[in-house]
Amino acid sequence: MMLRKYLENRIRGWFPKEPNLPSNKVKMADAKTKVPKPDWWKPLWIVTLLLTIASGFIIYFLLNVSLERTVSAVALTFFCIGIAYYIRVRPSLKVNRAIYILLGISPIGFGLWILYALSGIGMFITTHFGTWVSLIIGFTVPYAIGAFIGDWIGKRRNYQLPLSP
Repeated sequence: MMLRKYLENRIRGWFPKEPNLPSNKVKMADAKTKVPKPDWWKPLWIVTLLLTIASGFIIYFLLNVSLERTVSAVALTFFCIGIAYYIRVRPSLKVNRAIYILLGISPIGFGLWILYALSGIGMFITTHFGTWVSLIIGFTVPYAIGAFIGDWIGKRRNYQLPLSP
């Protein structure tokens, strides 16, 4: 009984609590204006950027990694920090929808691709229709279905990300 309650509480963050959730949720424009940012919000992003730069120096000087690899790693980290900042500080319906679609493609689409590969359907299609048809179907259909499922979950949640204001 306790395990069931624990699992239910863990999953609740991703799935809607009621069937009429979109009418009960706060709209994106209201969420931007009503929720004040905490005092630690701005220093968090500044410290994150400074720690990234410091780790770049440590990697280059102490671990003797090449300059190209260090700069590319720091640039990629800055890019990811920028995406995280944009998602958390400036939420929008389009970005949240894209995140739900990408989250549908990643685990759901990959899981469907694994099922496609292990079930023998891929071998059947390869035998009867050829390798290229099997590759095209194998790399488009599962991920497209995952994207639709991710969009459907997002639509059910009114494209509100978990733990968002």
